[in-house]
Parts: sequence; structure tokens; C-alpha cells
Amino acid sequence: MDFRFGMVGHGHITGQFLGAMEVVEGAHVAAVAGRDAGRAGAFAQQNGIAASYGSVGEMLQGEDLDAVYICTPHPSHAEAAVACIDAGVAVLVEKPIAPNLEGVTRIVEASQAAGVFAMEAMWTRFLPIYEVVRRWVDDGRIGDIRQVTASFGFAAPVMPEHRLFNPDLAGGSLLDVGVYPLHLARWLYGAPPVDYGVVARVGETNVDEIVSISASYPGSGLAQLGCAVVANLESSAVIAGTAGSIEIPVFWAADRAILRSGGNEETEVMAHLANGFEYEIQEVVDCVRAGRTESERMPPSLTLEMAGLCDEIRDRIGVVYPFETEMGK
Repeated sequence: MDFRFGMVGHGHITGQFLGAMEVVEGAHVAAVAGRDAGRAGAFAQQNGIAASYGSVGEMLQGEDLDAVYICTPHPSHAEAAVACIDAGVAVLVEKPIAPNLEGVTRIVEASQAAGVFAMEAMWTRFLPIYEVVRRWVDDGRIGDIRQVTASFGFAAPVMPEHRLFNPDLAGGSLLDVGVYPLHLARWLYGAPPVDYGVVARVGETNVDEIVSISASYPGSGLAQLGCAVVANLESSAVIAGTAGSIEIPVFWAADRAILRSGGNEETEVMAHLANGFEYEIQEVVDCVRAGRTESERMPPSLTLEMAGLCDEIRDRIGVVYPFETEMGK
């Protein structure tokens, strides 16, 4: 059975999505919508997409879609997602699914009220190598986890109008890349932090350019987590336990993991079928075809929890987006 995706937005990340779609059997992108019909049309023609539209509403009226992938700037996610949900169409929304808990709650409540599937596109949660990591941990290969160290940071040129540095677009490192180490620690410990300290550099455009978090989790586990858009941070994650450790190179896009225990080293490789996005796409296809309204691996409850944590972190470092002030946050 053919599974028809629509796309809202046609920025840089869509290349990865379209590349991954090629290996998801029975699924394809049938239409794309953007704010500018001409640009959306050019994108569609360039990428072999049959239809293009100048708005989400036009696409929903003109197409019979099974799901929509939303990859516009962060602040516009909620409006597009709710429009799709109200039309009975499932959504996969790029992370962050919304810039704050208020926006996430709006999407989740709409999804639950309508009985329509919605999921945040946290692709790392679906990478096959993490099944290996989970097995090693559950089998006690490294003993009890005592510390997780993970960071994601790159040095981008500071351009005030760019989405990474523009507060009107919910810029900053926390929502763009900081969610990856936060999600990793949450997944490993199975719970949110019980306490944490945070320090950050807030730049001239009033977004967090680099953030460092030291956290404690239930069961005496610790985490040292970092993110940046102005510095190249170490890309490997390390899970240190009482009997060994696991290293995950380039952990947010990982296809390998290294187990070190008892003086021995073991490497497992799980190569991606395409670029890694295919696994979250497959999750959407499987869930929608099965009539499920949420993913067990990336449920709305987790998305809400993480949004609340990120709101709290931003409060501590003093980052408030202009549209939040306007809403009376």
C-alpha cells in the first residue's frame, strides 16, 4: 500500500529526509508546501515531487496524504502541525517540535483530541546501534552506569539573521543540538535529572551560544552534557560504568559503538541503510498503518517532559524569545 507524505518546508534538512525516503519501502513524498509558491514549485521540480503549494492549507485541500513532515523554522511548527492534525493527517515534526512547553502542549492536546498520530523527529532514538548499546547495558557488560558524557557542538559564523542566532526563530544551541545529549542521558537513566547545574554563554543576539550542564539522575548516576553553535565540541559520547565503558562516536548520528570491559575491546557496527533518517520515517509509517496515535519509542509524554526541561534551562540562563514576551510568558 502506497504511503503518501507531504512536506511543509524545503530547507537544508529536507535533503536528508528525501534521501532516507528512498529506502523506506512503499513510501514517497507526494507534495511540498512552502510560504512562497514559486520556491516550493522549484524545489518540487528539482526533487521529482509531483505537487507543490504555497500554503499548508492548500496542500491539505489538494492532496490525500497519510502523513506530513514539518521542517519549517521552530516557531511555526505548532501552527502547521495543528492544521494537519485538524485535517486528520498524521505529523512528524522536526525537533524541537515547538520552541517551548506551551507550543508542545498545543500539538499534543490536538493530537489526543483528534486521535491523530503526532511525533517529534528525534531521529537518534531510532538508530539501530542503540539496540546494541541497550543490550550491552541491560546485560551488565559495563556494570552500573555512573556517568554519561556527551556533547554536540560546532562553530558556525555568527550571523544575527541566521536561524541559529536569531531569537525570533528560537535560535541558540540548546534547542538545536543540546536536546541530543539531554535525550541520551534520559534514555540511559530512564528518568529526567533530579538535580542539575547549568552555565552558558549568551551572545549579543540574546541566544545561548554554548551551554554546559552537570546533572544527577536517580540511582546516583551523573551526566556532563554540552552544546554549542560557536565551538567544535567532542562528538563521542561515553557511558562509564562500574565494570567498563561504552563509547559512541558521533552519537547523534551513530552507526557504531565500542565496548571496553575487563581489558577487552569490542566494536559493533550497524551501517545505515541511507543516512539514518529512514528509521524514524519507518516508525511513522508503521504506527499510522497500525492505527496508533503515538510512538512507544518517542511518545508525547517524553516530548512534553523534555520541553519542560528545556524551558527551565532557558529560564536559568536568561534566554527568552521575543514571541514568548509578546504572549506574556
